[in-house]
Amino acid sequence: MNSVTINKIINLFLKNLTAQQIILRNSFWIVLGKFIGGILRALLVIFAARLLGASEYGSFSLAMNFVLIFSFLPELGLTAILTREISKEKEEERKQKIFNDIFILSIILSFLSYCLILILGNIFIKDFITKAILPILALMLIFDIFREFAYAIYRAELKSELQGIFHLLTNLILFIGGLISLYYFRNANNLALAYLFTIFLGFILSNLFIFKYFQKFKFTFNYKNWLYYFNSSWPIALANALYLFLLFIDTLILGWYFSSKVVGIYTSSVKINEFLIIFPTGISLALLPMFSKNLFNKEKLKNDIEFGIKISYLLILPLIFGGFIFSHNLIHIIFGSEYLTAHYALKILIPSLIASSIFMIFSQFLIAINKRIELLFYEFAILLINVLGNLILIPHFDFMGAAYMTTVSNFLAFLLGYFITSKYVYFNVWYGLDKPLISSTLMVLILLIFRENFFLSISLGIISYLILLILLKEEIIIKLLKKLFSSDGQFNN
Repeated sequence: MNSVTINKIINLFLKNLTAQQIILRNSFWIVLGKFIGGILRALLVIFAARLLGASEYGSFSLAMNFVLIFSFLPELGLTAILTREISKEKEEERKQKIFNDIFILSIILSFLSYCLILILGNIFIKDFITKAILPILALMLIFDIFREFAYAIYRAELKSELQGIFHLLTNLILFIGGLISLYYFRNANNLALAYLFTIFLGFILSNLFIFKYFQKFKFTFNYKNWLYYFNSSWPIALANALYLFLLFIDTLILGWYFSSKVVGIYTSSVKINEFLIIFPTGISLALLPMFSKNLFNKEKLKNDIEFGIKISYLLILPLIFGGFIFSHNLIHIIFGSEYLTAHYALKILIPSLIASSIFMIFSQFLIAINKRIELLFYEFAILLINVLGNLILIPHFDFMGAAYMTTVSNFLAFLLGYFITSKYVYFNVWYGLDKPLISSTLMVLILLIFRENFFLSISLGIISYLILLILLKEEIIIKLLKKLFSSDGQFNN
């Protein structure tokens, strides 16, 4: 590889050149950090599931899910507002004031959140081990939220490589700390302590490059600014709350009716799905600053939305096809035979990835135009349907009922998100679907032919998918190849 090609790679992934290149660049770094971090967390989950056993791992998962339900409260949608507001400002003094007001508000909310988690945990949680580790994980949550404030600033300043690097470092520290805890103690309580300590270190590291904000930080009570930010953030916070309830309420209901072992088995399928959702999450987060900058240009907004949808199809469709075929293999290889029945739930959950990925794009667009509130009524209705469905299905079908309701809820959210977003900008929701769909369908033939050899089949599947995209002249792939190997290497809009 010559110096010219190396310079092109550096320019592509480290500099802001054009609108689409910025989206790709920021998506790349956010997804890279989340992907590698997700792998490390997934590996830690695997070791925890195997070393703790389904029962104690179920207790730990129940505690973690209960705590995460309340993660909307200390954050309250403020990280998205921080990204939006700072991305619009050029004066450093104004940026500092925005940071001061939002960070102080989050400190107050964090204290209230911690108290609420402990009070409600003692009321609604039956499992003794789960109750014992709630205070530890609740404190971990606070530091994790504060870490996200640094990421919000990095995204606003289009320095997503810093988010990717520090997210990776945090999860590497968590992985090492968690392994040490599992090796020496093998219990949920010490694993929770490892999470707390390592996330605290991640919080310190992630804020290194925004230390200037803490140097000039002043603890002042500006109620007028708080009200302004709250008016923008509460729809996001409520949307996050509804999303978190939708994500974790099935586990809590399952834990109420069944043993922690059943919760542990179901959680194994959910964790695989959560890992795969990393890809669309990175894409949607990278789009928010672009939406904010193009608020008054509907053509650019349309292009940004369609570009995000197209990338989602490219990344998610082969994951859905491959995950459905190899659900049994994935559960067995990753978690072991004790969790094998979870592959039925995974087959049900994995198709909803496409609905979730595109819905996230809709959500970020509505945040940018300050219309996120319009989705809330529909999301609340979806939550009610989800809870009622889980209460009806779980007692009779255990975790299979939970999986069905999760998938139904995700597709309902996608449809409603499309309905609201299309009111403000015209776009084609099927944009870019054809080539990834054709390539994924043909890839399935390769997967089935070599199905007996799991790792060979996956490798050939990935290679065949990329080759098929090139043969079909998929524009994004061709542009990336030209950027790396052509003489001028321009990445045009």
